[in-house]
Amino acid sequence: MGGGKGMRKLVLLLLLCAWPGPAGAERMVDLLHGFAVDLPEGWRVSLSPGGLLFTDLESVVLVRGMPQKSPKEAVKPLLEEAKRIGGGQATLHFRQASGGLMLWAQGLAYPLVFTQGAMGDLVLFALEPQVQAALSGLRYEAIHLLLPGPKTLLAVSAYLPQDLPDGKRQEVRGLLRSLEFVAPKDRVPYRTEALMDPLLGVPAAYLPVPQGYAFQGSVVAKGGTLRAPAFQLTKGGVVLRRDVIYLEAMAVATPFGGNPSTILLWNGQLGQVPGYLCAGSSGEVPALLAQGLWAWETGAPWQVSKVQPLRGTSRVARYLEGVRWAWEQQMNQSMLMAMGRPGDQFQSWREVLGLWAAQGGLRRQATVEARARGFFLPSPAASSAHCALSLEAVLLHGPSEALARETGALSGVMLGFSMNPRWAALEAERSRQASAELTRMVLGMLKEGEEFNSWMSRSWANLLSDQTYARDPSTGETFRLYKQSFDTGAFWRDPVFGGVLGTVERGGKLEELLGQAGWRRLEESLSGLPGTWR
Repeated sequence: MGGGKGMRKLVLLLLLCAWPGPAGAERMVDLLHGFAVDLPEGWRVSLSPGGLLFTDLESVVLVRGMPQKSPKEAVKPLLEEAKRIGGGQATLHFRQASGGLMLWAQGLAYPLVFTQGAMGDLVLFALEPQVQAALSGLRYEAIHLLLPGPKTLLAVSAYLPQDLPDGKRQEVRGLLRSLEFVAPKDRVPYRTEALMDPLLGVPAAYLPVPQGYAFQGSVVAKGGTLRAPAFQLTKGGVVLRRDVIYLEAMAVATPFGGNPSTILLWNGQLGQVPGYLCAGSSGEVPALLAQGLWAWETGAPWQVSKVQPLRGTSRVARYLEGVRWAWEQQMNQSMLMAMGRPGDQFQSWREVLGLWAAQGGLRRQATVEARARGFFLPSPAASSAHCALSLEAVLLHGPSEALARETGALSGVMLGFSMNPRWAALEAERSRQASAELTRMVLGMLKEGEEFNSWMSRSWANLLSDQTYARDPSTGETFRLYKQSFDTGAFWRDPVFGGVLGTVERGGKLEELLGQAGWRRLEESLSGLPGTWR
């Protein structure tokens, strides 16, 4: 058993006293899964086995349902959890508190087992040995409160770094105090839909579809060999959709003008847009959507009312984002070197934005993940530019009043959307094979182009200098001989002494006599390259 200052500080997290919501937190209501919470900036929520997980990738709050058991039996899963995360080094304390049982653990490691499901692509970097070593320097403590209910136990758990600043601890307190469960009568029924991929024959993703909504979805191309799921839910004038957009803009500028053009791939539909349409920075994305793509879609521009970069606010989130940025920069430089274009001006960036816009009585709210790469090669004769922009956006659209009514249900859709891990593995392999085949094709085309250019260069050089290559088909010997460009005669070689006679008129009497005497007609090629002899 135990107590002390540290435990009293943690007990404050879960005691049933009033605490204001965290500053800057937004109220999130999910009428499908039945909860509401004030979510601080930088925090995310995901469905975990048996309950809800809230995290900023540094602090973790878990709310879980457990079978109704005796206190001794109920704490067993939590003790095993502490042993796994603490590597057998955790110290444990118990206390009766607020009508339930409290378990306090110290000496824990970073709880990657919980945070990895909420990391997105950052998990790829979190699993790297050097990152694991850095995260191992954080020491954690956890408090679990078990509250008995009529049929189940409610387990509320908080995993916090031992050196977490007071301001961050207040965020956790505010989140916990704001958490409410929605009464069953107020929840919205839903069905689970599988978004199938006919190419691979497995579902690409699953999502809950609220009662009354129509669903459409497919796996679409997103540039190169990559694909991603896109879907749309509609009910009256309210729309929730996941857009997959790819823009590739190219331009060549000379003193006499230019020819900019853009390829647009939007949810699998391919088209061409006049001009150079791309975003040179994340700050240009809102206008590109509101006055560009959305304006074309709806026939009128949208007015952007709010833009908010969605970045990590915790130490761990910022550290992982920094590791990812460094890796991307390294890959970009490697790509430039592999392309043989280290002198190009190159830019790459990524950003996740929250975007709010209006058009009359209609409103749009979108979460947009943007990634871009751009090349610029300046030249006095002809400068060239190339930009590739990938956008994945989750978009809410509809009249203001209708959106206010439906946001609770649609928040549950976004929370319940999940990728199928099997599809992700199969798609990664398919994309790898398709990319390898595309690379082989491109390299083959480049080789053919180089061979053609070499053939043209040597052929024209010999033609203009009245020279050609001749080869003895019997011995393989090659000669560079004088031959006027307009001369159509052939070269013949003496079988005994090896002398070469030319040029001899084709089909003439001399050619016939040379053939009868055993002379050999030589093959000719202006370039002397393989495959060009005749």
